[in-house]
Amino acid sequence: MIHYLYRSLRDEGVKKLPSPKTGTWIFAYDLQPDELDALVSLGFDRTILEDALDYFEVPRFEEEDGVTYFFTRYLVHRKDGQISTAPLLIAISDSYILTISHEKPELLDDYVHGRKNLITTQKVKSFLLILDALIQEYNRSLIRIRREILRFYGKIEDITEEDIKRTVGLESRISDYLSALVPTNEAFSALIRKGKSIRFHEGDIEILEDLQQDTQQVISSAKNVSKTVQNIRSAHSDILAHKLNLTMKTLTAVTIIFTVPTIISGIFGMNTWLPFTHGAKGFIIIMAIIIGLSWILYEHFKRKNWI
Repeated sequence: MIHYLYRSLRDEGVKKLPSPKTGTWIFAYDLQPDELDALVSLGFDRTILEDALDYFEVPRFEEEDGVTYFFTRYLVHRKDGQISTAPLLIAISDSYILTISHEKPELLDDYVHGRKNLITTQKVKSFLLILDALIQEYNRSLIRIRREILRFYGKIEDITEEDIKRTVGLESRISDYLSALVPTNEAFSALIRKGKSIRFHEGDIEILEDLQQDTQQVISSAKNVSKTVQNIRSAHSDILAHKLNLTMKTLTAVTIIFTVPTIISGIFGMNTWLPFTHGAKGFIIIMAIIIGLSWILYEHFKRKNWI
């Protein structure tokens, strides 16, 4: 699907056009073959546009025939509550700014419906605004993940199997974020160093450099959150191992203590002559020996903190 959106400095809101004109934002998603042909007819490279349809396309920057192509990945909120990333292509030509995604990106809704100012005739500023919205979306998602992870700190000893599965899922999500953010940051650097087709106005380079710094901060934050998740799982594993060790010590001590009366009872249960086997005092003496030895072993293991 393709929408042609236009807004100049004189317009109060975004207008939808039946066909593109200079300064139009071409908002495209879920492209069909005939729509792809229409974009190619506007001067965009077919091969690069087809790359944007690859769900596993990685962020990068390139230029072709005077058009700047910037690939990145944005957050997709699934109906089941899961969050993943999907490719987003932003292309800037002399006449248009183009965005292509697999499905309608929620982060651009405010710009599409005019709730936030985006002047489509200012193509470079529009490009920077879209990228800023994308980076801020990552940052907000990481804040929510960090808040959720910190709740696990207060109950490390009582973390359930479902909690462990949840932390593994969060770590996988963070890894997905990093696989998108790191090459996006590299694409920023390449755009600043090698960008020739795109004409930056005064202050645009500074904004782009600020975006690069913001992206680097989000990357650092993602790495810290990932390390926190690993530390929680490691601490939980250590606590479980410690508890298991204490349990094994207790079971070993109890087994040894009860082995003494078992051995003595087995010896005096043999059908042969043994001391203390005749008379009432013999039973008392044998029980005293059993209780005494068992008590000695109990005190020994208690001093060793095995019981």
